[in-house]
Amino acid sequence: MPILMTARYQIRPHAIDRCKKAIQALVDHVKENEKETLFYMAQQEILNPYAFLHIMVFKDEVALTLHRSSKAAEHFVNVLYPETIDPLEFKEYNLTATNFKI
Repeated sequence: MPILMTARYQIRPHAIDRCKKAIQALVDHVKENEKETLFYMAQQEILNPYAFLHIMVFKDEVALTLHRSSKAAEHFVNVLYPETIDPLEFKEYNLTATNFKI
């Protein structure tokens, strides 16, 4: 059964460029190396450009564990976490409906 998650956070203004590079590096890694990560999207809020939302779909627990233990995730954490205003808020969801093939 797929695991659907979001991560929401806000970063400090001075760190925006560095954090966006870390986000892109993570997404690039997922695209190239994590075939069991079925969907990964990082979004920047328009009205508050320091706020971000990631939407993730993992095939299963193994895929989620692989993602969390990657060097790319470690780099993301090391760059981004110190620059967040509050801790990241992770949520997990049950699928209700989709037009996306999972």
